[in-house]
Amino acid sequence: MTGSFYKIDKCTEKEKSHIIEELISYNLSKVEATQNELFVDLSYKIESQGKIIAGIIARMYCWNVVYIDSLWVDDLYRNQHIGTRMLQQVESVSKKMGAYLIHLDTFDFQARDFYEKHGYTVFGKLDDCPRHHCRYFLRKDL
Repeated sequence: MTGSFYKIDKCTEKEKSHIIEELISYNLSKVEATQNELFVDLSYKIESQGKIIAGIIARMYCWNVVYIDSLWVDDLYRNQHIGTRMLQQVESVSKKMGAYLIHLDTFDFQARDFYEKHGYTVFGKLDDCPRHHCRYFLRKDL
């Protein structure tokens, strides 16, 4: 049977979860997990007067590797080392939990210099994403 007989449809949230679970199952059939909990949330925030002024969204996955999805500091609170504190918090907790590697991506108009200042190195670059800009992929051994 060829692919022309199959219909492509949008996924529900439940179906997306199923797809992710199947991919995780496949991955773990190839490389054994090195941590008890497959995904550990390492997200933190800083509040001032009841308002979130900074946050980092990260998680350690399957193989004691951490991915930082997002790091944000409100414009009014930048250049006060808040981003550094957030990054150091995730790195410190990650190390204590046995992580050996941390990675992330950032755009040319975001924080490449900030991450490099904190010991991250570029291992990949995607040009023209978005148009006329670059996306950088960085890593750091813990």
